[in-house]
Amino acid sequence: MMSSSRRSFMAAGLVVVLAVAALIFGAPGPVPLSAGSSMSDRGAADTAEAPPKSSWAGRQFRDMTLDEKIAQLFVVRIDGEFQNANTPSYRETVALVEEFGAGGLIFGPGTPMTQIAMANDLQAKAERPLLVAQDTEWGVGMRIDAATSFPPAMAIGATRDASHAYRVGYATAREARALGVHQLYAPVADVNNNPKNPIINVRSFGESPSLVGTMASAFTRGAQRGGTLATVKHFPGHGDTDVDSHINLPVLRFDRSRLDSLELPPFRQAFDAGVRSVMTGHLALPEIAADSVPATLSRPLTHGLLREELGFDGLVVTDALNMQAVTRTFGVGETAVRVLEAGADLVLMSTNPHAAHQAVRQAVTSGRIDTTEINDSVRRLLRVKQDLRLHETRRVSLDTTRHRVAQRSHEVLARTVARESLTLLANADSLLPLTPPEQHDALVVTLSDSEYPGTGDTFVDRLRAQPAIETLDTRRLDPRSDSTDVNDHLADAADYDVVVVPSFLRVQAWSGSIGLSDMHHDFLEDLAGTDTPVAFVAFGNPYAPTGLEPAPDAILAAYGSGEASQRAAAQALGGGAGTPGRLPVTIPGVAEKGEGRRLAPVAPREGPPESVGMDGAQLARLDTLLRSAMLDGAFPGAAVAVGRGPALARLDAYGYHTYDETKPVQTGTQYDLASLTKVVATTTAVMKLYEADSLELDAPVARYLPDFAQNGKEAVTVRQLLTHSSGLKPYLDPDERGPTRAALLDTLMAQPLTYTPGTRSTYSGLNAIALMRIVETISGRPFDAFCRTHIFEPLGMDQTGFYDTDVTRAWVAPTTDTAGTRRRGSVHDPMARDMDGVSGNAGLFSTAADLARFGYMLTHEGRIDGRQFLEPKTIETFTAQADVPGSTRALGWDTKSAEGYSSAGDEFSAASFGHTGYTGTSFWVDPAEDLFFVLLTNRVYPDDTADRITQVRPRAADIVHRAIDGPPRPLLPGPAPEQ
Repeated sequence: MMSSSRRSFMAAGLVVVLAVAALIFGAPGPVPLSAGSSMSDRGAADTAEAPPKSSWAGRQFRDMTLDEKIAQLFVVRIDGEFQNANTPSYRETVALVEEFGAGGLIFGPGTPMTQIAMANDLQAKAERPLLVAQDTEWGVGMRIDAATSFPPAMAIGATRDASHAYRVGYATAREARALGVHQLYAPVADVNNNPKNPIINVRSFGESPSLVGTMASAFTRGAQRGGTLATVKHFPGHGDTDVDSHINLPVLRFDRSRLDSLELPPFRQAFDAGVRSVMTGHLALPEIAADSVPATLSRPLTHGLLREELGFDGLVVTDALNMQAVTRTFGVGETAVRVLEAGADLVLMSTNPHAAHQAVRQAVTSGRIDTTEINDSVRRLLRVKQDLRLHETRRVSLDTTRHRVAQRSHEVLARTVARESLTLLANADSLLPLTPPEQHDALVVTLSDSEYPGTGDTFVDRLRAQPAIETLDTRRLDPRSDSTDVNDHLADAADYDVVVVPSFLRVQAWSGSIGLSDMHHDFLEDLAGTDTPVAFVAFGNPYAPTGLEPAPDAILAAYGSGEASQRAAAQALGGGAGTPGRLPVTIPGVAEKGEGRRLAPVAPREGPPESVGMDGAQLARLDTLLRSAMLDGAFPGAAVAVGRGPALARLDAYGYHTYDETKPVQTGTQYDLASLTKVVATTTAVMKLYEADSLELDAPVARYLPDFAQNGKEAVTVRQLLTHSSGLKPYLDPDERGPTRAALLDTLMAQPLTYTPGTRSTYSGLNAIALMRIVETISGRPFDAFCRTHIFEPLGMDQTGFYDTDVTRAWVAPTTDTAGTRRRGSVHDPMARDMDGVSGNAGLFSTAADLARFGYMLTHEGRIDGRQFLEPKTIETFTAQADVPGSTRALGWDTKSAEGYSSAGDEFSAASFGHTGYTGTSFWVDPAEDLFFVLLTNRVYPDDTADRITQVRPRAADIVHRAIDGPPRPLLPGPAPEQ
């Protein structure tokens, strides 16, 4: 038999192992708090029965006086902002914890490190561990700066995806525990069926009891799996009110059958999911409870309905007792007595805990409150603290906080929910999305209920970056604005192609209303009556467009007003995000519950790697590789784009234009593409003519260029030019090219063959120049004009084009030619320079951002911006390896070598195609993974002797490909259940 000391040693070892595992694997607590079970007794229902006397909870209960028991039921508020230890407010809180003996804290707004420092300090001062709570309906960021803010509940409801609710609950719990919080005052189970509700609104998952119940239950399971108590609120249902209970008492005049059919089902589902805590609401139901007092103070509703009839025996916490729905009628002491009489366990935010305690003590002494009920409440509370193992570890490591709060995966989740919630309610004349080739001069008029000047900045910045927005100007109407501002903005609107009106209407306690002001409403109606198209985006309150006559041309509901929602809405306006959401409420006169016009994403959007099945940490190794290469003198700077599926997983810039480090590279810095010109411009132009039946691949070049038939070239085909198997030599020496473009072309036409066409492949710039001339001859247009009109403008590549020579352009990364001449905007390639900068073999300048759009088109079967730019069959034809002996060439493109060196590295699949450029550029596509990778450098500055690019290219490609750890997310979610 094992000795007691041996058992103690092994138990201690197990605790250490669990603690280490928690730090390594990120568990939010020693053991997850599973829904429907306690942490100390899995599968056993939580009851108010006396805990075993040998347990920590049992020993604490046995040793507590009546005064200590009463004090344990009080939850006191403290802000998480920095407070000096000697400030009166902090000293008062310390006294409530240390001397008064409060059993719980609720943290208000603050910052992560300050909150955890104060939580740890107060836990150390408390005789018994504190149960710490916080409002976290849309994540810990609801209260804590820099923590993750998720879109609100109604956004999750709009996705119809319960897994989002579960994951948001879990992520919220992870961050909460890392900040010393154990009890989440979430989720909201109120059914918001009243469009005029000023205080619930987007805090609710919707107006369908089934949808609300499904989402609230999923959130509950996630939150409790993450190690916290979920608190479902506001019992018995705060959705059908037009009164803010912070200001006055909502009175709900409906009968029990209505309560059973609408308000109670979500709470029942949450109980079935094992929710451990319920918050009662300040709501009177005179038709059901004859006492006509708020449910928080009503024994028929709290004890009778919640506890006895519905069988809930977890913790019951009141809504805040500083709200006027209760303070208008009852004093501090009477309020505390009544909530405990009603059946609550925790007295939240009493305005005077000492007076309230005294009143409760007197009520117990007089027999008004049965001592048994106080004991039951204390037992429930102690049992929860024990289940959370607060008696073992009540403080949190600062290192844990730093690693868990605002995790990248949580940001990805927030952005995903925001995108998938977007609900398009109107889209007259297909106004949205705003995509190339059309270019819009846009005016944004922000409607805000706040005077804060930064409201909507993220939306404006992201909208400005959309390719179809030529110019963007901003105005705002907020509480400081007047009729002069309104008239000025209406007059300004006539000068723009489109006016975008985002409204920021937040649910604000104590405000008593939520909706467009009369000024905002009238402005929108007057604006919608003009000839300028209007796109209205509702951030926050989705009911905002109610009653607008005429209505805006496009109406988009984004539900949240945080950065994730603003980013998603801007992407949707530019086609980078779809509108898969379905309205979870009815907006009178605008749309019914369940409606939503689905637009698929049609253009690339920037998004975290994890959103498209890539490992961000692995992809970040690009940073190390490129910075190391710059230090080794491989190139002074670089820009990259990594796209997969619907998103740009990486669009970034490194280093400087030159080694003097004066001008940083940006994602919009233009690079000389060199031979990437052959695929981006020349091959793509040929593909367009091929699709138009204006060019045949197996036709002799001489059909289009009769002069080409000289010196035995009459049988050379267009296909052989594309596969570099034409028999032409690689390049023209300077003395062969002649003094003019025309002379160079004449020399090209007169070139003899150097080998029998089709027998092998020898890379040649002459092939691309001949192809360029075919394009010009067939189209009757200069090559640069054809490319601009038929390629770059339709693709929204407005920073891509050819430059004439001998002009300096500061935004271009410089190169240096073989003669030592520094060039910034004039082409590096001598033969292209002799062609006045416009050639089929080189001469194109572009950016990583523009080439990302080109890559998106290639990985989306030739579609972008909702238009078919190239047919999928055309792309397949031109990127398949050609039947040329010993060659990896496709038509214009190269393919990955089966063995030996490849600039695509080892990981890109055999189906990959791409090309490189002499100046240090490369572009590779792996269609098997919906992946493309762009690398732009000016490795030929300050000279072209550095050849380290040959090692950098494959290593970079391998880093990118190895970042793949799952499939890219589908463009639109599957069918949603009808709710």
